Amino acid sequence: MKKRLLNLTLLIGFLAKSAYSQQIPGLVTSNYGGLYRATENPSAIAGSRYKFQVNLGTIGSSINHRYFVFLGKNSLFYPLLAPHSKDELYGRSRTMGSLTDKNPIYLASEIRWPSAMFSIGKYQGVAFQLRTRGFVQGNNVPDDIRDLYFKRLDTGMDEVARQEWGNFNLVQQSFSELSASYGVQILDLEAHKLRIGTTVKRIFGARIGYVTGSVNDFQVSRVAGGTDENQLILNDFSYESGYSQSNQKMKLGNIFNSDKYAAGWAYDLGATYELGDYWHNEDEAFDQSPTYLLRLAASLTDVGSIKYKTQNSRVVSGFQEQAVIGQKELEIIGNEGADGLMNLYPETSDTTFNRNVKLPQAMHLEADIQLVKGFFVTLAQTKRYKPRTDNPLDLTQPNVFTITPRFEDEDSDFAFPISFIKGNKRVSLGAMAHFGPFFVGFSNINGLVKKGGARGSMAYVGFSVWKLKGWKKG
Repeated sequence: MKKRLLNLTLLIGFLAKSAYSQQIPGLVTSNYGGLYRATENPSAIAGSRYKFQVNLGTIGSSINHRYFVFLGKNSLFYPLLAPHSKDELYGRSRTMGSLTDKNPIYLASEIRWPSAMFSIGKYQGVAFQLRTRGFVQGNNVPDDIRDLYFKRLDTGMDEVARQEWGNFNLVQQSFSELSASYGVQILDLEAHKLRIGTTVKRIFGARIGYVTGSVNDFQVSRVAGGTDENQLILNDFSYESGYSQSNQKMKLGNIFNSDKYAAGWAYDLGATYELGDYWHNEDEAFDQSPTYLLRLAASLTDVGSIKYKTQNSRVVSGFQEQAVIGQKELEIIGNEGADGLMNLYPETSDTTFNRNVKLPQAMHLEADIQLVKGFFVTLAQTKRYKPRTDNPLDLTQPNVFTITPRFEDEDSDFAFPISFIKGNKRVSLGAMAHFGPFFVGFSNINGLVKKGGARGSMAYVGFSVWKLKGWKKG
């Protein structure tokens, strides 16, 4: 037994050298995660403990502490609203929080529409899911620029002395995906179980808006006239602003129109291996809780791209020797995005947008050890898979190493993910609670109460129903 524990310790230590993040904090590692675990590893639906599971609705977004002050402004969905609305988006975006501390900026929102998984016999399973996802990403945006966006230029903020800037980019993308998953358990021995799975995704309703540019230097100075209003001055400002479709109201029929919105394909692959048959409940004949000592899992997700070739796309570029941005101009850009920048400054060229953009491809590795029956510690890694460094429009996700202690049974889960996001100075301390059909989770509770460091936390709330198989132990 001592030798076995030593081997487990060495194996987990090896995986811990390169571990990363989760989708729904805590629930994605649960043996009762079902659909929510399958979005990260489709092998989870093979040999599932559920006869069926139905997600009736789940929403999630990266928020900051301001969200609870302005509750009800739909800020949860800012990245999803950006293609279809100009109504107070500047104010709503200021309640969002980046999951990364300085560079890059990373905001995300998603809606998981009603979806379902079904078991086929003891070893097979299928799942069908519909999600709408939105992202805002930015690179090389100085802290002073981020601060003035959140604090506003008309609130008497301190002036900022002239400083160099360089190249930068801001990108907003949103899309929907319809996926079909299949999983099968190919090994079922007493102490060894192996499951594999795959997911095929059809991407539709995709829209992108972006700004890339270069600024030699910038400063924030007081507007003449004795007011409390400041202005942002950009020197030698060159820019490219583009979109695949102009901002317009959402119409359900349009999201399938390839002339207006883009489409693409993607796939997920996953495998799970369980070692050991140790933790038994001899007093419960129908106990389906896991008995393994160690669970290892690996998966690839979102391997694919979106092909943007819409009819009403536009890309403009231009140059301003000096651009002066006040609060009015800042709100136009915040509310209208790429459209707003185009309306503010003249262009020297005007063309169309025609490009393939990669989805947030990622590799996930996981080691889950059951220390006592019903109590687990998970080491998990998510890192970018084959990223392209020459295309700032590609979607990515942060690299994170996560340690998650959790308690679980068929009716409830409690997890406390501790995440180390690459580039962040502070550790993210999360929590997830699952009671019956409801769950709520946060990836970074300390980010919601602290104004320094990482300013955002993924927040999730969802509702699902299910039926367990209830097979009697042999």
